[in-house]
Amino acid sequence: MSPPPPESGSSDSNSNSNSNSNSNGSGAGGAPLTFDSDMSKYPTSMTSSVREHVYEGGIRYHAYRAGAYPFPNDETEQNRDDLKHAMTLMLCRGAFFYAPVKQALEARGAEVLDLGTGTGIWAVDLGDKYPNATITGLDLSPIQPNFVPENVHFFVDDFEEEWVDPENKYDFIHIRNTLFSVRDTKTLFQRAMRHLKPGGYLEIQELTNSVTSDDGTLTPATPYALRDYISYMAAGLRVLGSDFHAARTAADGLRAAGFADVAARTHKVPVGPWARDRRLRLCGLFLRTAIMDGLRGMSRRPLAALGWTQLQIEMFLVDVRKAVMDEGVHAYMGLTVVHGRKPES
Repeated sequence: MSPPPPESGSSDSNSNSNSNSNSNGSGAGGAPLTFDSDMSKYPTSMTSSVREHVYEGGIRYHAYRAGAYPFPNDETEQNRDDLKHAMTLMLCRGAFFYAPVKQALEARGAEVLDLGTGTGIWAVDLGDKYPNATITGLDLSPIQPNFVPENVHFFVDDFEEEWVDPENKYDFIHIRNTLFSVRDTKTLFQRAMRHLKPGGYLEIQELTNSVTSDDGTLTPATPYALRDYISYMAAGLRVLGSDFHAARTAADGLRAAGFADVAARTHKVPVGPWARDRRLRLCGLFLRTAIMDGLRGMSRRPLAALGWTQLQIEMFLVDVRKAVMDEGVHAYMGLTVVHGRKPES
């Protein structure tokens, strides 16, 4: 059975912060840690509607502003989030960011905002690395750990709604592997501009969601189900209101929003462990695993938006999995890192 062709196609914060939890030891560099093992001890603003989840076809999604983010938040997705974190750090040779904000984060009182924080792994690691900075993570799902450095706080909120934070607050705003689900990137960039301090930076780290090769093993005429999958996903997300290829226009979007010194850099990420370089082989293994583990959950809502049945989706994914595992095709994606500075005046 062939799948149908693609069609043409948030608010007061609910705190998941652990700042009032009981102290329990120390983290890297002696930074105190906080621990709250009882979900009932979370602030009262964490209502049951926020803590609960929505289930569809055995897949779990966020309940707060249900449907705003069309992808799962279950254990499989959390593992993928952490795997992509490790892959990104390896690609960037250990750098958590490329924006020149290291000196600002080392100063006492620095403020960092992580949009779409997911499991919070980037925010937690950054909090350990820069104990003088305050790291705030926002996400629609309360899936972050309870055991975190005391300078790291998480809130359940929709960053596509107006922010309650004062303007000119943040030294650094970070968003990773999330831009493709944002419905209005223009407004988001303008909002980030308002809430950054003069001289502060916004950085975006995002997969380009396209595949190519340099050695002729994948040409435009080569049948390759992963490429077809990306095309269908892009069509489905257009129906849902976002751009699967948002990374391609991120630099231009920052310039249009008024950011200065916009810089972009793209790393090649192999699909699978076919590269000769050991570091890239491992990155390719991470990416292949993340793709394989996420196919079912990532596909459900975007492809359903095109009118596909669950049976059609599952049959199509059989061919996609074969393509992903084919090491004879030396395909790769790109990880694009874009950052820009808010002008001083």
